[in-house]
Amino acid sequence: MEYAAISDKGIIREQNEDFWNIVLDLNENPIAFIVADGMGGHQAGDVASRMAVEIISDEISRFIESKDAGSSLSMVFEKAIYKANEEIYRYSVVFLGGASIGTTLTAGIIEGNILTIAHIGDSRFYIIREGKIKKLTRDHSFVEELVEKGILDQEEANKHPLRNQITRALGYEEQIQIDFYKIEVKKQDTYLFCTDGLTMKMSSLELLSILLQEKTLDEILKSMVELANERGGDDNITAIAVRI
Repeated sequence: MEYAAISDKGIIREQNEDFWNIVLDLNENPIAFIVADGMGGHQAGDVASRMAVEIISDEISRFIESKDAGSSLSMVFEKAIYKANEEIYRYSVVFLGGASIGTTLTAGIIEGNILTIAHIGDSRFYIIREGKIKKLTRDHSFVEELVEKGILDQEEANKHPLRNQITRALGYEEQIQIDFYKIEVKKQDTYLFCTDGLTMKMSSLELLSILLQEKTLDEILKSMVELANERGGDDNITAIAVRI
């Protein structure tokens, strides 16, 4: 398995509110991939995204080290996400006077030959298989709802003034709804976890074209970031790519 990650604050933003991590097992093999994008325009968006990544990573690592036979990786993964939501929400109440903060989350964990994806917000997960690309996740955003209703097409959605307005976020409310997906891991698959700083600047077909290039994943991700910045770079850009 080959994997790489990149995070860039872009050209316009003063700081990077994206966070990411790849969790390794005891044999140094990657088993979990996490991308989070702190809610822009809110207090401490970077705190929310960092807390989400750290809490989920710590819970997975603790389970791996304990070798607890009474649970499974996917169960620990799910519980860790809800714990992160509780901790972020509590932080906002205690330290920010209840001011709303939150983060998107798109994360995956490999257990055996099954990849479980957890998703909330408008970061994305793509699967590239047999030369085709598929967006597995659904954006939880106002604009995506307009696309689904046929009011906007994807090009119009990418330029819409409310394109950054999301309808669900981790830590924003005490009770949340997370989307979970499961796919079979297959040889030659490529997976892409990324924030909207990338996908607002590149179409699915452009992502596919770059990911199919015979280059290392590090080179591919760098070229994606360069292109997103050339096209404005008005948001933070984070991506994790995995080749099976």
